[in-house]
Amino acid sequence: MKKSVIIFLTVSLFLISYASDKDIEKAKKALQKEAQPEEVLIQFERDYVLLQKNKLEVESSFSYVYYSANQIYLSSFAILDPVFLTLGEFGIKNARRHIFQYNISIRYGILRNLQFEVSIPYVYRNERTSVIGTSTTGEKENVLEERGFGDVSFSFSYQPIRETGTRPALITFLAFKTKTGRSPFDLDDPEKELPTGSGYYAIRGGINLTKTIDPVVVFGGISYSYNMEEDVKKYYKSPTTGDVSRLDKINPGDTLSLSFGFAYALSYNFSLNFQYAQDYTFSTESTVNGVKSTVPNSTLNSAILRIGTGWALSDRSSFNFSLSIGLTNDAPNYVIEFRYPYRF
Repeated sequence: MKKSVIIFLTVSLFLISYASDKDIEKAKKALQKEAQPEEVLIQFERDYVLLQKNKLEVESSFSYVYYSANQIYLSSFAILDPVFLTLGEFGIKNARRHIFQYNISIRYGILRNLQFEVSIPYVYRNERTSVIGTSTTGEKENVLEERGFGDVSFSFSYQPIRETGTRPALITFLAFKTKTGRSPFDLDDPEKELPTGSGYYAIRGGINLTKTIDPVVVFGGISYSYNMEEDVKKYYKSPTTGDVSRLDKINPGDTLSLSFGFAYALSYNFSLNFQYAQDYTFSTESTVNGVKSTVPNSTLNSAILRIGTGWALSDRSSFNFSLSIGLTNDAPNYVIEFRYPYRF
């Protein structure tokens, strides 16, 4: 009798222990599955997931941008060429632009749903252009290069709505771009120097949405950038006619941006993502010799398709790679980017 009782108790304890282990394993898998969408978005881009309170993240990124003939969209450098085209100094026939940028971003979770970020870029530009003069100068080729810090930016991100079974998560953001980079309006000789910054301040605001449709995470967003008017008050001399013109002000066109895509987790540590992004920049206005006018052909429509991967190296860091392909004439030919965020 005693033996049977002992056997019964031993078997019962074994079954309870086994069941407990199974429950624990199920719980772990459930937690991993629940955290997987967030990890996928962390591997993709920080615009869609905020840091927890009092958490710090430092991200290093390196990008290479290539532009070829008839694809001269300069993003933050878009003001330089239209200005001098307006003043009649030169026209670009074709160009090869190589832009290398190293960027360090520091993010901090102020509250559970509020995050602060500062981004500091360092830029190297190499440019080879074939230029047609306006009269007797004929065709000539310029080879230029420049390096230096770009425009530092600051932003706040706030998440007022968390995702539920029926609604997506919503994150709003407000960013301010400085003009710490070398301005195109401060160049002594535009034919021998390049800018590393835009030369104007900008404020950007928008919203981002994310929704989990297991096993895919769908995301998208819209934003608007208000590019502030800049007082230049600088004289430019035409190399062909010798005429001197005074550029009083430049009012860069605002930019409307739209993006959407999805990310798919192939495993807990590796994911793929696809994104379409489009920026439309309205016409730039300039005031030359006291006369305000719209810069001809200064609207820009840049659309790209981005394909990326994310590899979680640990619970604190990941490695991300993306390739962006230009879809319009105003977009770059392609962009290659590497990112390494580390969370403390």
